[in-house]
Amino acid sequence: MTDASRGPQPHIRHHRQQLIPGWRQEKLALAQVGIVGDGPYPASFFLAAASALGMRRFLIICPELHPAFVNVAQALEPTLEWVHLRGWLTHSAPAALLTTSSVLVDFSQLGLTNKILFNTARAHSIPLVTVRCTTDPSKSGFRFWSYTPGKESAIIQAMVSQRSLSAVDWQDAATAMAAAGLALEEVKRVLFGQPQTFAPVEYVRPNPRTSLENLRVAVVGAGALGNFAASTLTLCGCRYLTLFDPDRVDVTNLNRQIFFAHDIGSPKAPALAHRLNTLFGAHARGVAQSVDERTDLSPFDVVLDCVDNFETRRLLSLRAQQEGKILISGGTGPDKGQVVAFHPHRSRHTPAQLLDLDGILSKRQRNGQTARTREKRVQEKTMQRGPPSDTPLEKTFTASASCLVQADPSVVMSNQIIGAFMADVLRRMLSGEPSVLIFYESREPHGVRLVSVDDTNW
Repeated sequence: MTDASRGPQPHIRHHRQQLIPGWRQEKLALAQVGIVGDGPYPASFFLAAASALGMRRFLIICPELHPAFVNVAQALEPTLEWVHLRGWLTHSAPAALLTTSSVLVDFSQLGLTNKILFNTARAHSIPLVTVRCTTDPSKSGFRFWSYTPGKESAIIQAMVSQRSLSAVDWQDAATAMAAAGLALEEVKRVLFGQPQTFAPVEYVRPNPRTSLENLRVAVVGAGALGNFAASTLTLCGCRYLTLFDPDRVDVTNLNRQIFFAHDIGSPKAPALAHRLNTLFGAHARGVAQSVDERTDLSPFDVVLDCVDNFETRRLLSLRAQQEGKILISGGTGPDKGQVVAFHPHRSRHTPAQLLDLDGILSKRQRNGQTARTREKRVQEKTMQRGPPSDTPLEKTFTASASCLVQADPSVVMSNQIIGAFMADVLRRMLSGEPSVLIFYESREPHGVRLVSVDDTNW
């Protein structure tokens, strides 16, 4: 059913995000997004996640898109209206097609394209979200920020790539996936009338020096974080994944668990393994069980903690410490997330120690909260909306770690961002870097913030 002023009525799959105060699903359904890029990453990642969010109308100018993520987008949103113009935006004539867009997203690394998009945005008063990958051949990463016509400043000069007529495709799947999630969060902020991210947000690290091809990885949790962490790892070359999850796919999962459009009612772990194998040529297997004290983790080099309960997260930290396993732990809320890494020979703390999970669980037990109700979870979310924006981001998470679980309400962006960073932190650790912690949040007063530190500072 369609209403002229409100667009298509929200699908039941959007229920989890509509629980967020001030959420405006109709703004997403009615918006048209113009996307410009140079290669299959990260425009395809943006398209798939935006379709899960409930966006329907896209005009894409890009030489090629990743077919697997196009298929994901079409499966998630059957009413998708999109046009893909194959090629580079190097003339103002095709840019005229973008003038009806609600917001523009620039993933291009071509200086000429950047100038055309900036002039189009300024001339037609269209907000512009800009994403640039790093130009240093020894590093990978990105910078991103927003531009609104009428707010010109010195930062505009940084919006134009130094490469005017040639560029290298963004080949790093992990940083491209994270950047796509940040861009989608910014687009949502623009459409909802929330403050934009005018100060550049940057993430840069040395190129990974280790192959993931023969790595054996256990992914504990095949939900939203598992979807993005496992697929990003696969795109980065990891082939051997074993997924653990006792749950089945529910329709309300589809606003963030992007690979399950055809798997309602199926066990999540085998369903995700099948998608990774058929879409990306992985050798994944799914185990429709949870991980407990009896689960054999000896075949695995690495464990990814993508679960939504503290008891399992604490258990995984303990077992990683006892059995000498690398552990990458991720947590998300509607507007924040964190990645905490543990290396048995180089890390000072486990994720459970850094986030004080023992203290959280002990307090909950003392208060008779071992089995929390849904109402209590929502109350905790509301109470922990966060400290003032001038607080250092990494200092906000020890006090509010208990909100970083995959519970109501939930959206795709934080899971896309944190899932991608989980894969990237693993590559950094395997390349010999210190154990890394990443903190992300997006709240109304100050836009998006992103901090990366190593655990020697904690």
